[in-house]
Amino acid sequence: MGREVIIIGQQDPRVVRTNDRLRQALSQLLQQKTFRQISVQQLTKTAEITRGTFYLHYKDKADFLAQTEQQVITEWFDAAKTTLAPDGELTRGFALGPALRYVDTNHQILSVLFDPQFSQFRPRLRQRFSQELQTYSRHVPVTSNPPLDVQITFLTSGFLGLVEAWLADNRRYRPDFLAQSFRQLAASEVTLLADWFSLVGLDSALVTEKA
Repeated sequence: MGREVIIIGQQDPRVVRTNDRLRQALSQLLQQKTFRQISVQQLTKTAEITRGTFYLHYKDKADFLAQTEQQVITEWFDAAKTTLAPDGELTRGFALGPALRYVDTNHQILSVLFDPQFSQFRPRLRQRFSQELQTYSRHVPVTSNPPLDVQITFLTSGFLGLVEAWLADNRRYRPDFLAQSFRQLAASEVTLLADWFSLVGLDSALVTEKA
């Protein structure tokens, strides 16, 4: 029998709690050590779970990190999932309000994963954004100037750079205010791909500056 892969939101609440404990333990231990210096024993002890529970889900520490990175990306995009119809056909969009509220709620693990020592998280995240924007581009009349890959790089880098700076600044702005601000900067007049970053799900009552 193969190991169980934890997919948050689709599993027993006990599995969700176990994963949450491991994420919190990782965040706590990284305040004093690098990931390389953290052992499975230290991770499980801090999370207050047994090593047997850990190895039920993960092959080793590297597997835990890889699964956690993928889970966070999946959770983030699931939280932001919305449906758009730019050409009359349904396609997936990225709802900025829910997306940034997810970052706000899960700021500890995201701050950890954006750390340079976790070199695979950013490329995986950028690849997901690129794939989603490529799919969306088939539904809008994107011009070839600037080239499509330049437009995708610009939007992805701009959004992720804003998220990282927001996390580093202790999330000084409200998520919905930041969502609206990003769309003001990423204007549809420049590239129609910007409409993939949707303001669907934005709470107008929360579009104020301070957190």
